[in-house]
Amino acid sequence: MIPTLLQQLRTQPIRARLQAAFVLLFVLMLVVIVVSISAMRTTLDTLTGFREEVMPELARVLELAEKVSQIAAIAPSLADSYAPETLSRDINRLQALTREIRQLSQNLPPEADRQLAVSSMLEGAERDLSQLLLLSAQRRSSQQILNIYMARLDELGGRLATQHAAQARRAPTLIPLWQTLLAVPLSRDRARLGELQASAEAQMLAMARRGETAQLPDWLVAELEVMVQAPQNLFEQQRELTESGERIAVLLQLYRSNAEHLSRRTASYVQAIRQQADDRSGQMATEIRSGSSSALLLAAIGVAVAMLAAAYVRRVAQRMQAISSVMSRLAGGDTGQLTPATEQADEIGDLARAFQVFRDNLLEKQRLSHGIEAQRRLLQTVFRSMHDGLSVYDEDGKLMVWNPQFPAQLGMAPDCLHSGMPYTALRAAMPAGTRWEAVAGDTVAQPDGSHRIASHAELHLPGGRVLEFMSHAMPEGGWVAVCRDVSARRAAEAQLQQMQKMEVLGQLTGGVAHDFNNILIAILGNLELLEQRADLPAEARQRLERAQAAANKAAALTRRLLAFARRQPLCTERVDVGDMLYEMLDLVEYSVSDGIRVSVDAAEGMVVQVDRGQLENAILNLALNAAQAMGEHGSLQLRVGRIQRDSRDWVAINVQDDGPGIPPEVLPHVLEPFFTTKAQGKGSGLGLSIVYGFVKQSGGELAIHSRQGEGTTVCIELPASAGQCSPQACASALPAVLPARHVLLVEDDADVRDTAQQQLAALGARVSVFASEAALLGWLTAGGEADLVLSDIMLGEGGDGVRLYRTLQVAYPALPVVLTSGLPPEHHARRSDWPAGVPFLAKPYRRDDLARLLAWQAAAP
Repeated sequence: MIPTLLQQLRTQPIRARLQAAFVLLFVLMLVVIVVSISAMRTTLDTLTGFREEVMPELARVLELAEKVSQIAAIAPSLADSYAPETLSRDINRLQALTREIRQLSQNLPPEADRQLAVSSMLEGAERDLSQLLLLSAQRRSSQQILNIYMARLDELGGRLATQHAAQARRAPTLIPLWQTLLAVPLSRDRARLGELQASAEAQMLAMARRGETAQLPDWLVAELEVMVQAPQNLFEQQRELTESGERIAVLLQLYRSNAEHLSRRTASYVQAIRQQADDRSGQMATEIRSGSSSALLLAAIGVAVAMLAAAYVRRVAQRMQAISSVMSRLAGGDTGQLTPATEQADEIGDLARAFQVFRDNLLEKQRLSHGIEAQRRLLQTVFRSMHDGLSVYDEDGKLMVWNPQFPAQLGMAPDCLHSGMPYTALRAAMPAGTRWEAVAGDTVAQPDGSHRIASHAELHLPGGRVLEFMSHAMPEGGWVAVCRDVSARRAAEAQLQQMQKMEVLGQLTGGVAHDFNNILIAILGNLELLEQRADLPAEARQRLERAQAAANKAAALTRRLLAFARRQPLCTERVDVGDMLYEMLDLVEYSVSDGIRVSVDAAEGMVVQVDRGQLENAILNLALNAAQAMGEHGSLQLRVGRIQRDSRDWVAINVQDDGPGIPPEVLPHVLEPFFTTKAQGKGSGLGLSIVYGFVKQSGGELAIHSRQGEGTTVCIELPASAGQCSPQACASALPAVLPARHVLLVEDDADVRDTAQQQLAALGARVSVFASEAALLGWLTAGGEADLVLSDIMLGEGGDGVRLYRTLQVAYPALPVVLTSGLPPEHHARRSDWPAGVPFLAKPYRRDDLARLLAWQAAAP
């Protein structure tokens, strides 16, 4: 019958043969399960009987043994404990354990109760615990009284050392008595305690005999008598404390011995129960081995059937392996292999023929994928090599992909980002103080309904960096954002704007200064002409002097404006900065409040080449600013030292105050012209700007260091050497008598022309005035002769003093020509036709300046 069954299986398909093998294995598995369940039920019945007969008693005895062991563990600590709180707590624990042991012993079999003798042990233990509680209370009371005595002794010692030191010296026996009383709590021996008590009584008698008690306060004598002679004195309390401790130790030792006996009896009973449990375990092991043998036999039959099925599967697998080998070679790029078993009529043949179709499709897809992979690598290379940050978001606003430059530009660690990160979480992870600013009004997305994604926006980071975001919506939802760091571009734009603003302001101040200098010539010249009058009343002369002082201040302001615009010529000289500051100290102290302390700290030899007057004005200006910042009180330090920078020696002048400091948001703007934090009309905003212009014109640097609450330091750094002044700008001595000269004055401003004419005439010169370039040339052409031509550069209505100078140099080379202007020669030197070395007289000129001009012309060859 079996050969017939095998023959029938050979004719069946592979699926039917495998199903037959699996059915047979399933039947065998069921048989094994039934046998195993039967054996497990037998084992379970045995375990149930063991649990019902032995386990309850064993559990109670083990619990009893655990309680007894806890008693045995607590007993040694009771024997060694002298703290009343600890002893009371341990006794309460022992009482609780005793109650639990008594309850457990009532549930034990009578044989176990007789063998363990728990009841008799518990009765003795309860008696001992009652006595322990009583003794513990007595000991606690004695300890409390003793503690009160010790507290009083400590307080007495402190008062003897401070308040009653003199009285203690008059009673020399008091300190030894106090020391004897302090030693009482440390005595644990009756003999030693008796010695201390005898010593204290003797010291008390000695104090009374010597009359020392009369030197002490009554309350102190009363306290000493209570501690030494009262019925409940210090010695009696220590003696009762020692005796109660000894009795407690005896009771604890007895209780410990009873606990150890019970523990040993419990261990013996537990050992007997364990032996009984071992016998039951042997019976269970025999029954388990019988069931295991049956299960193993059936398992062996199942293994044999499985091996036969495995052999058949192996043959099928070999055929499939041949097909998979062809597949593997095809996957490796070998497309020349033929597909085996395509002629078979079973499932393997069907698989081979299906694979042949897939093989042809795969070859076609490979040709397509090569092109796609090339495009992917190209896109990935572009994606990672972009200098801009790129990020892509889905329609829900979750981050999908990004390039390495994206977190780097945001100042975030790369591991802070993850795929699927919500846009709100990305905004929250940005550095604190980050600020968004929309540039374009159109919106490309609004994922969470609150954050609008503009097509063009700017992200301002806390460090001052600015990122420009360009966002574009995707057709399937979401958007793509490209960010670019535009911080350098914005800084360059801001710098360019600042330069343009400074340039425009320089042109404005230069133009104003030119016109104002013409006005000052008329004012100062006429004041000087009035000053020459001998019949001028005293009151009028005083007013004249005040007007001259005001005009001189206006001229100084004009020079500062020109210095700010870097158009004022500086008359440099060697200046010892330290000497200059010490000379200015009185002026600075007079200019600031009386409550401000001014100090100068200057090293020797701090010499610079600079315009001294401008430097003094700059330092005074900084001192006044510092005084206004500090108010009525503070400290102002003027320090000078030498520093090294760029391989050169520099002199650093520091003006330091301890005022409130400059806020961080204001500090970048303090050097800007017209910027001021003062109230309207309280400041022009030009003080620091003019100082900055003078320092830069002198070839130096100016830096401001300030922190709120720590004051402000303004540092002026000047090179140790600078250019020399021009002969025209430096002062020289005037001759006693000026020679008579004929001067041709060319000036378009009538007030300036008349004033200069009168000043020159007062100096003994003959003056011919002309309002234009053409008038002068016409006069010379007509045969006029003169010794000197003084011409303004900006003559108005097309007139040009430089052009006039060049014309006269050609037509009349022997005629000296001096140009004058309210703007410095550095401004006019920008012209391509500016003559090098031309004599120049700066406006506003004074009578002495005109006198030097006449003297210079007379001395010229």
